[in-house]
Amino acid sequence: MKKSLLLFAFSFYCILSANAQTWNQYPYTPAGTNLTFPADEGYHPGEPVEWWYTIGHVTGATSGKDYSYMLTYFYYPQFGVDGFRIFNLSDDVTETFFAETLPVNYNTIAQDHLEINANVITAGTEQWVTRTEGVDLVPFSYHIEAAQANGSINLDYEPVKRPLILDTTGFFYQGATGYTYYYSQTMLNVSGSMTIDGVTEDVSGTAWIDRQWGQFNPNNGEKYEWFCVQLDNGMDFNIWNIFNNANQIPDLPTYRLTSIYVDETHDINTHEFQFDRQTFVYTPDSAKVYPQQWHFVYDSIDIVITTLYPNSEVSLPFRFYEGTTSVTGMVGNTPVTGVGFAELLHSYSKPIVNTVVPADGISWAPGLVDWELSNPEGGRDLWYDVEYSVDNKQTWNNIATGITDTEAAWDAAGINYGTEVWLRITAYSIDHTLTGKYETQTPFKIGAVGIDDVAALSIASVYPNPSLNGNFVITLNDEMVTPRAVQLMTLQGKQVLYKTLNAKTVEGGKIELQLSGLAAGTYLARVEMSNGKTATVRLCIAE
Repeated sequence: MKKSLLLFAFSFYCILSANAQTWNQYPYTPAGTNLTFPADEGYHPGEPVEWWYTIGHVTGATSGKDYSYMLTYFYYPQFGVDGFRIFNLSDDVTETFFAETLPVNYNTIAQDHLEINANVITAGTEQWVTRTEGVDLVPFSYHIEAAQANGSINLDYEPVKRPLILDTTGFFYQGATGYTYYYSQTMLNVSGSMTIDGVTEDVSGTAWIDRQWGQFNPNNGEKYEWFCVQLDNGMDFNIWNIFNNANQIPDLPTYRLTSIYVDETHDINTHEFQFDRQTFVYTPDSAKVYPQQWHFVYDSIDIVITTLYPNSEVSLPFRFYEGTTSVTGMVGNTPVTGVGFAELLHSYSKPIVNTVVPADGISWAPGLVDWELSNPEGGRDLWYDVEYSVDNKQTWNNIATGITDTEAAWDAAGINYGTEVWLRITAYSIDHTLTGKYETQTPFKIGAVGIDDVAALSIASVYPNPSLNGNFVITLNDEMVTPRAVQLMTLQGKQVLYKTLNAKTVEGGKIELQLSGLAAGTYLARVEMSNGKTATVRLCIAE
């Protein structure tokens, strides 16, 4: 009996010990995830693409300079090689940036732990291996040696925190069709030496590791913006925004994700966060425009991420931005600062604007100025200024300023019938870095009904006008044409008012509007008619 009790107690102790395993002991399987370590640190045969990515922020022991680096090994067989290696070095004081991308074959690429011995074409042998004590692997500790034309690193990594498992399980879908297995090691202490631009010195600092494998492929898939953030309060962020083929960021979990390490027992995984681009910057050759600053808000977290240098761009296998960032902001009532990296595969273009109404060279009855944006892009919020000229573009007068709609109401007050008018629309990003302008090439005339409106049998009369109680009857010239919808607008283009109207067709081509409750003043009513045309009339509500 006693022997049985002892065996039961021993077995129960073993079960408790297994369940209570800590992250810095192998094997380690985080509860509720698809990942096991050290196996998932190694290579996964059969997956289309896989990469090992690390960045670091270090300080020179002799110079006191701040440096940063990025090293990535891709397993992506093509063109007779196993993949490619990207290795960037940056002097964050002088803003000197060195980038190098080369093909690679792997002499060793272990499947049961992280051990990479890489033959980098024209650059020699490099390694990223798990450190050992005797014959035992030291969990999440690594030694890295890599060299490029302008420098090298010889570094040891010591883990500070457990892995951050993205989207809780470490497996999720990204973009339109891709899937990925994904985890990050958000904080590792770094020691060793670095050579950059001919100077070698001991360095120390912190690093981040990103691990992905699966079908999501940055080489030929949808473009994205990715960020890692390390805050001085101990929180770490992994942030994704993915652009679809229409250059939009759909409000879907597969296109927006942030995973946040809060502490040793708490992560946040969410798709519901605000992420606005506040400034943009051109690359030194003016060929590309990337965001320079982002505003991230989630719950009580409110931080601003800023890239440091516009020249931190990789040219191969294609052009993309890869550089260090600074971070400031608040978490609750506590100010925070931090560092991070941004990887930007999506660059932005200037807005392209064309007018729809009024068109060049026709007559136009005052009402709505409509235009379209030919190249909408997610994350590039735009504002519009609308102006007109009556002296052949010598001077311009304001119609509307700082509006976000692509139309503005304009009654052309004070302009005589028959006057030739030119139109200019300026679209711009929040910081005016990205701007686009449209100007009419030939003037249109104010007052006469446009050619299309004549064919559409535009509005003929409104009664009573002005109205004391806001009730109007609008009569169309052709009783066979019936109104389908009415939109009401103020005369100020800066705030175009759309209101659900109490409107009904009373007979044939007549519509009755009941606008009681609106402030006295002049409004524009745009009537959409059954023949597909629109017409605009001015309504006046008397004091």
